[in-house]
Amino acid sequence: MKILLVSDNHGDAAILEKIRASFGDQVAAMFHCGDSNLESTAPAMKDFQAVIGNTDWGLNYPEVISQLIDGEQVVVTHGHLYDVNQSLIGLLTLARQKQASLVAFGHTHQLGCELVKDTLFINPGSISQPRGQYAPLGGTFAIVDLTPAAYAVQYYDREMQPVKELAFNFKRR
Repeated sequence: MKILLVSDNHGDAAILEKIRASFGDQVAAMFHCGDSNLESTAPAMKDFQAVIGNTDWGLNYPEVISQLIDGEQVVVTHGHLYDVNQSLIGLLTLARQKQASLVAFGHTHQLGCELVKDTLFINPGSISQPRGQYAPLGGTFAIVDLTPAAYAVQYYDREMQPVKELAFNFKRR
C-alpha cells in the first residue's frame, strides 16, 4: 500500500494541485502534515487528509489523524504539539498509544525518516520552504510503500522527480 505525505506548503496551492495530478491515482491515501495555510474547502486540498499546523490559524483541521489503511495504522500530526524540534519522544508515545505502523509529521521543514521499534517515523520535509541539508532541492514530499516485509520511502522534488539519494528501505520484523 502506498501513501503520499506532504507538509508545510504555507499557502502554495499550485504545488499541491501538481502533486495530486501527478500521483493522486497511484496512492491509497494522501496526507498533509500541516501548515497548508489553506481552508479545507480550497480546491488544492481536495483529496488530502490534513492536520492543523502551528501557522494554520483559524482553520478547522484535527491535531491528529489516526487511520487504519489496509491493516496499517497510520498516524499524522504536524509535530509542534509534540516538541519534534527537540526529540521524537512525544511521537514515540503517540505511536504506542495508537499502535501505529507509521507516524508522519512536519513542522521542522527538514526531511527525515527513521525506523524505531518497527514504527516508521517520517517527515516529508517542506514542499515550499525547505530547511537543512536538502533545502537546495527547493522542497520535497514523500511516498511510502508499506508491505508486510518492509517500508520503502522515496522522496520527490517539486518537479515530481524522485531524488535518487533519498530512497530508503527498512525491513520490518
